[in-house]
Amino acid sequence: MDDSANEAVQLVPQIVVGPTEKEVVSLLVDQSRFESEPELRATAARLLEAGYTMRVVSRKLGLKAVTLFRWSQDPELAEAIARGREYRKQVLGQGLESAAEDALTTLQDLANDPAVAPKDRITASQTILDRCGLVSSVESAQATGISVDIDFDERLARIVAASKS
Repeated sequence: MDDSANEAVQLVPQIVVGPTEKEVVSLLVDQSRFESEPELRATAARLLEAGYTMRVVSRKLGLKAVTLFRWSQDPELAEAIARGREYRKQVLGQGLESAAEDALTTLQDLANDPAVAPKDRITASQTILDRCGLVSSVESAQATGISVDIDFDERLARIVAASKS
């Protein structure tokens, strides 16, 4: 390596500064104040179970993140966090499934629209076939030519209809 490459890789040391006395006192005051607030803890548990992240819950309730983190060591709150995480996964999964259906519909519309350029219709059709597993992406990429017969649109329509049922 040359010297210019070594210069670009050099890291600048950073100094980590600990919390100030004011920050420590503020944390201790919050700990004392919220430790005896069962309603606030219950609200936090409900929000966490509803799928909100710890960061959002601490912001919504006006808690310091460290206070909520300490509460999360409680088995009940830990269970609420786990249920919320599972709920978020389900919601995100449903959103991805919906987006995939929309994408397939768009590709089908392109493949079946006679106003679309034939090249683009073929590309949309290939993409549909690649995603449904009938044609390997590797085989498709290695193909040197495209062969389209008269029955292609009819076969594609049958494949799409079968995938919807």
